[in-house]
Amino acid sequence: MKTKNVFLGMLMCSTVGLTTSCLSEVNDLELKSGQNEEQKGQLILNLNSSTDFSSQTRALNEANYRNTDNFTVQLFNSANQVMLECKASELNNNLPRTLEIGSYEVKAFYGNEVAASRNEFRVEGSQTFTIKANQSETVNVSCLPTCGRVKVAFASDMADYYKDYSVSFGGTQKLGTDKFDWSKTDTEPWYVAVGENGETINYTISVNAKDDYAHVDGNGVKQTNGTATGSFRLNRNAGYKLNVKPVYTSMTEGGLKVVVTIDESTNDKPITIEVPLTWI
Repeated sequence: MKTKNVFLGMLMCSTVGLTTSCLSEVNDLELKSGQNEEQKGQLILNLNSSTDFSSQTRALNEANYRNTDNFTVQLFNSANQVMLECKASELNNNLPRTLEIGSYEVKAFYGNEVAASRNEFRVEGSQTFTIKANQSETVNVSCLPTCGRVKVAFASDMADYYKDYSVSFGGTQKLGTDKFDWSKTDTEPWYVAVGENGETINYTISVNAKDDYAHVDGNGVKQTNGTATGSFRLNRNAGYKLNVKPVYTSMTEGGLKVVVTIDESTNDKPITIEVPLTWI
């Protein structure tokens, strides 16, 4: 976690030496003629970003989402007018400036929110506060991902029983009717946007069994394609890994099955479920 301490008392936005824009509504921030000292105050802003995913992938560097220098910071007044917008890395170069007494909101964000992506996600946070006359106000803005992370790990002996296997995910609000897939050779995690209180995500495991392990129906016909379905709760800022392994017993004892262990990074007790295959 990286914390950026920004002193916004006497806040000033200068365009000199900046590589990105820093916008300020001067009229709303400047002292009016004859205004006394009690009509102004100071803001101290602490900005931090936390992601609990803690991994490096080829497609995405999660450390970029913990570096608050990358974030955009916005300051709004009570009329929802943008008083300030600039990179967090530029704030220290634009001091000082006076804030009038009143209500404000600070927003900070980085990245884009997508229903499901291997290349990007969004981290954001906001905080409302009030500037009081002749006082300093300390505001803490904590930024968190708006997604959960999903991975799948197939046991090595899956290849002993199946010619092919994969997992399809869906069911979240942002995905709608769309789905995203994890093939048997995939390694990169998916970042899935979910609501503030988390959402249920569904999964379907599809397998194509080798002939020696195919299911034989009541008519003596071999069926090699099967599916197993389930769901779990996907929360923001939490990583989930589905460990999938085969279980084989004699046909009279049930034949081929899969066992799914849902390993949550914030849960010390993984959930293990034996899932029967539906042959099609």
